[in-house]
This record gives sequence, C-alpha cells and structure tokens, in this order.
Amino acid sequence: MTAIQLFFIKEKGRDTKMNKATKLTLAELLRRKEQMIASKKIKKTMDLYIKSIDSVITIEEPDGALCRDANDMEAGEGDKYMCYECIKEPDIKSKEVQDAFGCAVPMDIVEIIFAPGEIPQIAIECMKLAGYMGGVEAVKN
Repeated sequence: MTAIQLFFIKEKGRDTKMNKATKLTLAELLRRKEQMIASKKIKKTMDLYIKSIDSVITIEEPDGALCRDANDMEAGEGDKYMCYECIKEPDIKSKEVQDAFGCAVPMDIVEIIFAPGEIPQIAIECMKLAGYMGGVEAVKN
C-alpha cells in the first residue's frame, strides 16, 4: 500500500441505481418526476477513511456554484476550498478547531490536518458526489 491512501467507505443519501441497458422513456421519466425532484433536495454524504489521521471523515456533495468557484481558483487553492466547504465531520470550520490549530486564515486548517496528497483526493470524491466524475457512461452496443 502507498503512503497516501483514501478509501471510500460508504455513501449515504439517494439511491440512483438503474439497469444500464434500460432506456429512459417519457412515461418512465414522468412516473419518476417526484422521486427525481425530491432526491435533488437531499445532499448526499460519504464517509472517507484518511490514512494520515487514521480516521474517517464525512463529506457532503457540493452544489454547482461551489464546484465552479473551486474550478476557477488557482491550482491547489480550489481543492483546499472544496475540502473546507464539503467536510462536515469533523466540523473543521468551528471556532474551537480554528483556535486550537492556530489558523490565521480559516482554510489553512485543511493543510494542517491532511497530507498534501490527500487534499486533491478528498476534493475529487466531493466532485464525484455532485456527479462531475463517473456519472455518465457510454452504452456499448
């Protein structure tokens, strides 16, 4: 195993499993309308094991605006911002945590707690929750 590891533990939230071979018809789309609308209101969360701290954290899916903002930032800063905004447990934004770690700038907590290679990996998992990676596949004939 490598020094930097990030493992997917479990995903909580909406269930989106569907047979890949089934085409979505208009009738099925209309039948599932309420379910689709309701599922968008519930933010998905995921638990991640972080090797450097030998603990599990909980992340929450970012909204589209957060993803766009992080993407527009300088290299590295966007990942740090994504982590800062999406990590829900532990509450790294709390005043108690910020003071205990002596953070001059609130987002500095991300670099203090996590190994440099873990930050982009956590950010990628956040993006996956929002459907930015792996949410669409070509159907093979």
